[in-house]
Amino acid sequence: MLQLILLTVSGAVLPPLVRLAAGMMVPHAMSTFGTVVAGVGTLHAPLIDGGCAALLQASSAALSSGLASVVGGIAGAVLGLR
Repeated sequence: MLQLILLTVSGAVLPPLVRLAAGMMVPHAMSTFGTVVAGVGTLHAPLIDGGCAALLQASSAALSSGLASVVGGIAGAVLGLR
């Protein structure tokens, strides 16, 4: 029973933590892999081309929803029942 609870909580908590980590890495990835243009911002490879900064931005946005935590919690519970 404890394993079920731990996996459920872990699954619900990990998506927001990964979102925060991805969001914090975006500026570094943009300055490393992008080109800074004064007055415009940073130009970097788009998500479709596998751009690192774009992938981090998309991951951060996708994991910001409450649904990500719900799905993570359900996945953890299913793993705990196995």
